[in-house]
Amino acid sequence: MNQKTPDQGRVIPSTQRRSCVPSAGEVCAVQFSCDLKWYRGLIQTLTHDQKMANVLYIDFGNEEDVPVDRIRSLAANLKAFSPCAMECCIAGVLPAVDTWSSECCTAVKSMVAGSVVTVCLVKTPEQGHSYAVDVLLPMDAMTNASLENFRRLSDGKDDNAWARPPEPLTQAVGDRLSVVVIHFQSPTEFIVQKVDNARLIQDLQLELREHCGQVSAPKNFRPAPGTVCCAQFSEDKQWYRAKVLAYSSEERVCVGYIDFGNSEEVDLSSLYPISPSLLELPMQVIPCGLAGVQPVGDCWSEDCIVAFKSRVSNRIMQVEIEGAQDSKVLVAMIDEASDPQANVAELLISAGYAAPAAADAGSDSQADRMAPPVHSKDQQQFIELAAQLKRHCEADTTAFVPKVGEPCCAVYPGDGTWRRAMVKGLSADRVTVSFVDHGHSMIVETSHVRSITPKLLKLPFQAVCCWLTGVESLGSEWSSESLRLFLTLVDGQQLSARVVSVTERGFGVELESRGQSVAAALISDHLARLPGELAKEAHVKTGQPHKDGGKANGLGQFQGQTTKQMEAACKEVAAGPLGEPSFPLDWKAVTLPFKHFKPGVAVAINLSLIYVLRPIQGERIKLQELMEQLGAYCCKHQAALSAAVRSRPAPGAACCAQFSVDNAWYRAVVLAVGENEAKVIYADYGNIVTVPLARILPIPQHLLQLPFQITRCTLHGREQFPAVLPEEVMKMFEATLSSGVFVTAHSFDGSANTLSLTRPTESGEEQVSAVILDALRARDQTHASPPAALGNQKSSCCCLSLKTQMDHMEQLLEQQLSLIKQIVGQTQ
Repeated sequence: MNQKTPDQGRVIPSTQRRSCVPSAGEVCAVQFSCDLKWYRGLIQTLTHDQKMANVLYIDFGNEEDVPVDRIRSLAANLKAFSPCAMECCIAGVLPAVDTWSSECCTAVKSMVAGSVVTVCLVKTPEQGHSYAVDVLLPMDAMTNASLENFRRLSDGKDDNAWARPPEPLTQAVGDRLSVVVIHFQSPTEFIVQKVDNARLIQDLQLELREHCGQVSAPKNFRPAPGTVCCAQFSEDKQWYRAKVLAYSSEERVCVGYIDFGNSEEVDLSSLYPISPSLLELPMQVIPCGLAGVQPVGDCWSEDCIVAFKSRVSNRIMQVEIEGAQDSKVLVAMIDEASDPQANVAELLISAGYAAPAAADAGSDSQADRMAPPVHSKDQQQFIELAAQLKRHCEADTTAFVPKVGEPCCAVYPGDGTWRRAMVKGLSADRVTVSFVDHGHSMIVETSHVRSITPKLLKLPFQAVCCWLTGVESLGSEWSSESLRLFLTLVDGQQLSARVVSVTERGFGVELESRGQSVAAALISDHLARLPGELAKEAHVKTGQPHKDGGKANGLGQFQGQTTKQMEAACKEVAAGPLGEPSFPLDWKAVTLPFKHFKPGVAVAINLSLIYVLRPIQGERIKLQELMEQLGAYCCKHQAALSAAVRSRPAPGAACCAQFSVDNAWYRAVVLAVGENEAKVIYADYGNIVTVPLARILPIPQHLLQLPFQITRCTLHGREQFPAVLPEEVMKMFEATLSSGVFVTAHSFDGSANTLSLTRPTESGEEQVSAVILDALRARDQTHASPPAALGNQKSSCCCLSLKTQMDHMEQLLEQQLSLIKQIVGQTQ
C-alpha cells in the first residue's frame, strides 16, 4: 500500500474538545508520527489507561499506535467523505496453516508494495469489510519475484544455462496438415500436434525415459528460468521435455511442456538435466487459432468452448495454414471424417456460437488468407538491443583500443545513436567501421567507439550481403546509368526478395520493386544482360537502347528487344525436358465424384463456367513435390521467360502466378485480363487475387500433368437461362454459392462437369436453378410493360428461347476467337 506523503490527505483538526478521549470506532483527526501532519484515522482500540490508541488511517490503509494527546475531533464537514483506502484479500486462497507466514507476507509485500496494480473485484463483503479481489501484477514484479526465488539458493548450483529451447516447427502458409488438438482454451487459442510426427514423439518419450532412468537424482540442479530440462508430469509420472517458466517459491517451479502445450507447478526434485541429443528435435506443438471467427460477445461463451471441444477432441483433423497472428498460426480446420466434410469455423458460426471475423479495412481477404506467418519477435529484440547499447556505452568509460576484424559499438554519424559495428580499418585518430545491422561503412572518431559485450552480440547481425541474380553487367563493371536506375528502383522502397543461391559471400536474390522485376527492368533498358549472353550489336552504346526500340507495351515488350533476342530466350527456356511453356486453355479438368457432397465452390464466371475446388484425394505429397518443381522452374527461367513472352494470357488459360505476399509461385487460371494486371484463381488452393502481368509466366506441360485441385463445371439445365445473367441475379447467384451449397455431379464431357446445386433450407434442400428462375421472373415482373394478350405471351416465350440460343452461340464464338488469338500469339 502507498505510504502517506506530505500534503496528501491532510485534514485540519477541530479546535473543540481538545482534551476529550476518543471512543473505539470513532473517526478522528490524527497526527501522523512520521511527518506530524494531520490525517483521518479510525480508532480501533484503546489501552486500559486510555493514553494510547491503535489508529487505522482510512485514506491510506496503514496503522500505528498514537498517544491520545495527538488525536482531535474531526471537523463535521470532513466526516462525510468516504475512505480512500479499501481493505482487500486475495480471492481463492487460504493460508497453508492457521495464519499467513511471515515469509509469505514478505513475498507478497515485495510484489505489491508501492506498485500500481490492476485488481478485479471477485466478491463484495457480506458480513466482513474485505473485498475479495484478483490482482494482476506488473510483469516486472512477477519476474523479479521469480528471479529472487531462483537466486536465493542458487550459489554453486547447476543453473542449466546451456540448455536453450529447441527451434519451433516451421510451417508455410498453404500447408495442409493432419493434426490432433492436444490443448485448448478457445476457438482462437488451441495447440495441435502433427499426426505425421507421432512416431518421432513416441521415440522421444522412450529416449527421455531411458535417459532419466540412467541419470542419478541431481543434488545441485537448479535450472534457470528459460532453460529446458526433463520434468516428471504429476499425473502419469512420465518424463517430458519442459521449459522452466518461473519459481513460485524456492522449491516449487512452474514448467511448460514444450511438446504438448500444457504447464504445471512441480517440485524442484522432479526436474532432471537434459542431454544435448534430446534437444535436437524441434518443439512439437503448433499454437493455432481458427481463421475467420471471433466471439459473438466480448469473450467466448462457455457453450461455445464446450461445443468446440466436443467437435475436435480425440479426432484427426485437417488444417490449412492461412496466416499468422500474435505468434500463432491461423488455420482453417476440416473434419474429413464427417459426411459431408465439416468446416469447424462454419459450424460454429451457423450454430450462433461465433461470428465472422471482421476484415481489416482496405485489406484483401484473399491475400490475407495466403499471408505467411509474420514474426515480430526479431523486430522487438532489435528495438530492445538499441536501448541496451545506449545504456552500455553511456556507462562504459574505460579506454578501448579497436582492432581490425573485431566487433565494437560505434556512434552512427547520421543520428548520434550507438550501433553495433565491425572494425575495418585504423588511422591516427579515426576508425573505419561497418555497421553490421544497417550495412553502412563509415569513418568515425576513435572517441566514438566502445567495446562490446558477448550479450550484445547474441542477436544475429541484421544486414546481410546480397547480389542481384539473373543479370550481368554489359561490361567489366556496372555503368553509372545502370547504378542510377537500380537505386531509383530500390532506394527507400519496400522490396520483395527471394533467395536463389547461398554462398559464403552472401545471398543471391531476385528483387521486385512495386510489382516489377528489378532484373527485368535493367534488361529492358539495355543496362544489363542475361547471364552468359553475349553483348548484342544492337546496343549502339553501353546503356543506350537501339535506335529502333519502341515503348514497352505489356508483359515482356521491352525497348530495343529484337526478334532474334526473344527467339534465343525462348530456345533457352525450351531446352531440355521442360517442354515449351505456354498459356494453354485446354488444361486437364477432372471428373467430380458422382455423389452428393459439399464442395469448395471457388468462383462462378457464369452458369456455363463454374470453378469448383474438388476434394483432395491422396495427392498432398505429389502436390508438395510439384510446388517445389514449379518454384525451381520459375526462379531459374523467370528472366528469360519475361523477356520472351509477347502475348497476354486469355481468360481461362493456365499459367504460373507469383503471389505478392510470399513471392512464391503457384499454378493458376486466368479469370480476367486488364491493361497491366490480371485476375487469377490459384488452381490448387481456390483463392482469387489480382496480380501484375509481370508476375505471370507461361507454364510448361510437365507441370500440368498433375490435375488442378479446381475443375471446370457447368450448371445442369443452364439452357433454360440466358447466357449472361442480369447483374443483380448474378450477384444473388454468387452470394448463394458463397453461403454453402451441395453438389450432385451428373456427367463429364471431358472438359467440364455438369452438376446440379442445392442449398439447405429449414424444410430440406432447394434447387439453386429454381432460385435463379424465381429471381429472373421477379425481375421481369419489375421491369414488365403493360400486360399483353395470352397469344402474345407464347410468342414472347419463343423469342426468349431463341435469344437464349443466340447468346450461347455468341459465347461459343467468343471462346473460339480467344483460343485462335492465343494460338497465333504463341506461334509468332
